[in-house]
Amino acid sequence: MINGKSEPTLFSNKTLLRELDVDKDTPQLYIILKNPEIHQWLGTEVPKNVNEVRQSIKNYCKSNDLYSWAIVDIDTRKTIGFYYLWKPVQQIDGTRIIPAESQRLAKHCWRKGYMKEARKLVYNFAFNELQVEEIHAQVWKSNINSIKSMEHCGFQKYKEVEKTILKYEKKYIECHYRLKKDYLTKSTLIKET
Repeated sequence: MINGKSEPTLFSNKTLLRELDVDKDTPQLYIILKNPEIHQWLGTEVPKNVNEVRQSIKNYCKSNDLYSWAIVDIDTRKTIGFYYLWKPVQQIDGTRIIPAESQRLAKHCWRKGYMKEARKLVYNFAFNELQVEEIHAQVWKSNINSIKSMEHCGFQKYKEVEKTILKYEKKYIECHYRLKKDYLTKSTLIKET
């Protein structure tokens, strides 16, 4: 726990989401984040050293604006990624939303259901415990795999914005998606369990 902040532990048969532990999780997350493919769609760089990852995790854990979880494989008990969920904010119209989320997952875990399980846990927490009406997320238009994954969960695109990724010194289209509370009854993510 940092700054009196504690994340709820969420778990399924496959995935455990627990509060990020800077000392425990940094070495494994450094290994995961050294893979350049993890950064392809993010505009971020491969970390130079383990201390860079440690400081980044510390900063996220200290933030009072988001929940910070380690994604853990239930069977191996190894940290395989992380999940950040921004805390709810109220829109001018009174709608209570999560403005953004962000995840990273070890490449060897891609397309094996870990992120699907993590999302299910987080979305149920957000809609049932935090009582939000929408979860918002952003993704680059050319990141087809993430878009398919989000749409599979029930996210719907509501706007596109042209932005510059400094890393690539190019303009890209950022797609803005939202997932509404009725996801709990309509999503194929839930129905497939």
